[in-house]
Amino acid sequence: MTVEETLRIALEAHEGQKDLDGRPAVLHPVAVGLMGCNDAETKTGFLHDVVEDSELTLDELRGRGVDEDVLAALQLLTHAKTEDYFDYVRRIAASGNITAIHVKMNDLRHNLERGLRTYAQAVEDGDTEKAERLARINDKHRKALCLLEAARTALP
Repeated sequence: MTVEETLRIALEAHEGQKDLDGRPAVLHPVAVGLMGCNDAETKTGFLHDVVEDSELTLDELRGRGVDEDVLAALQLLTHAKTEDYFDYVRRIAASGNITAIHVKMNDLRHNLERGLRTYAQAVEDGDTEKAERLARINDKHRKALCLLEAARTALP
């Protein structure tokens, strides 16, 4: 499957969805995909939220021709609502799947970039409740990124 085909799947899966700032949700996976260093990371980045945030399943993606290495990374990147967030991040880190690790790092970097910008706006607006919530989320993302950076440096 081509990079363009995975982008089309992401556009279709996220159609009409909005992020917390009211922007099209698909902009986030597009940004994460564009941060990829190779086709597998780009494809995985485009698709990284599809299973969590749409009706599509890994089996349906397989049926559409998504590459097996991309599906393996997507399986790791799909966070079950019942799984502790840091257990999820540790699972990715322990997997040794460099595509999943890099895409999750790119996801966290993009989330932090957006989160810090939104935090600054909340502070400027005097919205203390929103600023406190964003500070907690940004801190969680920083800690997760540190876990993954340590795992990446430990890989051969």
